[in-house]
Formats: sequence, C-alpha cells, structure tokens
Amino acid sequence: MGNDASTDSAFRIPHSALGMTLVELLVVLGVIGIILAISVPGLAGYAKQLRLKAATRQTVGLLSLARSLAISSRAEHTVVVNPEQGTIQIVNEATGETLEQTVRVPSSVTVELESGGEPSPTLSLTFRASGALAGRTVLVHLADRDRRLTIQITGATGAVSVQ
Repeated sequence: MGNDASTDSAFRIPHSALGMTLVELLVVLGVIGIILAISVPGLAGYAKQLRLKAATRQTVGLLSLARSLAISSRAEHTVVVNPEQGTIQIVNEATGETLEQTVRVPSSVTVELESGGEPSPTLSLTFRASGALAGRTVLVHLADRDRRLTIQITGATGAVSVQ
C-alpha cells in the first residue's frame, strides 16, 4: 500500500498545471478588448498621416525626376496634376509623350499649386532645359482633413524642397 501512495503522487497533476478557468480566460479577453478599443482610433489617424507623407515623398521624387530629365535631355518637361484621376505625371514637351512614372494620390489627399502667393490657374509646372522653372516659385500643397504639407520649387533654380 505504501508503494501505491508513492505511485499515486507521482502521476498526480498539480492544481496549478491544470490550465485556466473560463473566468480567467474571459478576464484576459476583456483586457485585450479594452486595449484594442483604445488603440484603434489612434492607429487610423496614424495611417492617414502615413498616406500624406508617402504622397509628399513620391511627389518630391517625381518633381526631382522631371527636373533631372529636363536637364539631361535638354528639353522642357511639365509636371501635370490631374485631380479627377488622382495622378501626377511628367510630360516631355518636345515629344508630347507622357512618361511612365506616375504618382497616385490617395483620395483623402488634395493637391493644390500656388504661384506668387495665389492659387495657380493651371495644375502644371514646367522645368526648362536649364532645370529652372518656367515662371515663378511654385508651392505644391498636399493636404488631408487634418494636416497640410508643402513642397517648394524655386523658380530660378528649380530646387525642390519640403517646407
């Protein structure tokens, strides 16, 4: 009988190793739910910011590319904003060809051009063969509901910078 008692205790599973009760599981799920409910609205706002920043970076890259192409090909290149299609494209003015490189602007982001402190009547800007703009300094405003980022293209040099 003494032998049976030692065998019994060797195969007995301690209470702490049996697992979680239903109540403990529900408490953990409730805590996870509360954490998610608090963090989701913040993540949605963060995603909007990322879309705006990404669109701004892509637009800066496209503007710089248009300037570089104008200089290297010694031909004017125009950057055209198409708000209906939500695109920004480069057009070679010598051939009339629209280049493959396109920025797709998210629907939540608006694009406006400003020249000389006033809204630009045309949604385009042209880089000359020298790399300078055909015209004055242009500001490209990309905005969503909460935030606005501005890209400046200097008229005399064609330098592209984010303000």
